[in-house]
Amino acid sequence: MEMEREYIKVNKPSQLPNYIHLLKELDDDFWKKWIFYYLLTFYQNYDSIELKEKIKKSYPRVEREIAKFLRIKLNADREFSYHFTAFGENTNDEEVEGNYDITIHSTNWKSKEFHFECKNLNDSQDLVNKYVYYNTYKKDSNNENIFDGGVYRYFNGKYAQKLDFGGMIGFVLEGDVLSAKNEIISKLNEKFNTTSDGDLIRIVDNSIEENEFTFDSYHNRFSSEFIIHHLLFNFS
Repeated sequence: MEMEREYIKVNKPSQLPNYIHLLKELDDDFWKKWIFYYLLTFYQNYDSIELKEKIKKSYPRVEREIAKFLRIKLNADREFSYHFTAFGENTNDEEVEGNYDITIHSTNWKSKEFHFECKNLNDSQDLVNKYVYYNTYKKDSNNENIFDGGVYRYFNGKYAQKLDFGGMIGFVLEGDVLSAKNEIISKLNEKFNTTSDGDLIRIVDNSIEENEFTFDSYHNRFSSEFIIHHLLFNFS
């Protein structure tokens, strides 16, 4: 196990109450702060040698292996598993729709679940496009191009339709995290091909505990605001 990564800012939120009726009264922001705390704690303490071995063995399905690694580590944390469960896709078929890479669930949270789509990132524009939005060049039944992308799935009817928030986790395997963040934000400013759903309203930078590898993007969806919380983890 490596030394803690001191540059990662982690602050433990206010204690969760012991009584179910009080837990059910907590708002989404309170629950999300706890989930961010566990994600940041994982990132601060994960064993890079163990992860690199798993990445080496899992090529070309690196993205799924890292997401699985993260889920396993979260669920192995006794404190986390007292209130939460992390689960994810159970198929190797990348064409199956609606499979979140990581879902964090609590029976006592009124919103129930926080969904995260995970994408690999490096210096290439191709992976930035897949993180946000891209043309698959496949055709639908009307012979129109089919578009896809991690962020886009929150706006094309696939993801988190009953919630007003979702998450993206970028696994930066090569290159600079801040450069990747800037490229993603630039791509987010481009309009999607469908309706006004997904149009960027604003960016809140360093949004999670003031960590530079995080930001929030606010989008139009169903004539209201939909927020995506982004965390870019450097696994290079």
